[in-house]
Amino acid sequence: MKTIVLGLGNTILSDDGAGIYVARALGERIGGAADVREAELAGFDLIEILKGYDRAYIVDAIQLDGEEPGVVFRMKPDDIRITPRLASFHDIDIVTALALGRRLEFHMPDEIVIFGVQAGDTLTLGEQCTDAVKRVIPVLADEIAGEIRGTPHARISIELSARRNRGA
Repeated sequence: MKTIVLGLGNTILSDDGAGIYVARALGERIGGAADVREAELAGFDLIEILKGYDRAYIVDAIQLDGEEPGVVFRMKPDDIRITPRLASFHDIDIVTALALGRRLEFHMPDEIVIFGVQAGDTLTLGEQCTDAVKRVIPVLADEIAGEIRGTPHARISIELSARRNRGA
């Protein structure tokens, strides 16, 4: 199964770089078991990045009201209306990108898991994440690497539906 891990973010805006830092940490853990890419933008670019893959893991920073920095949510593409690179008013969201890619008869991933890392600060210029986000980067990289290798690791991500169920 051809797999890609895509880290999204901007490494000069503190926690906004979380997705890219996870992707970098993954490269060391998975060897050649998957392609690892980084991107600052998504939208239409997602079509080109994701075409040809069977499975995709996407990591990005998110900001949900009432959540502590460093919480990691596991989502499906239909859940993505909450991350700026995966759902934008100026571009297309991931669901539309996948549908358009398929309509153009590109081979697009059928299996997509999105990890949203709750950010504490995405506005401060700085090339490091806050401590809470920095702590989850290696643990999330281990979780994703375990899934890719078929050797599950301790899971820190929680389903987005679990957030809805607890009333957040």
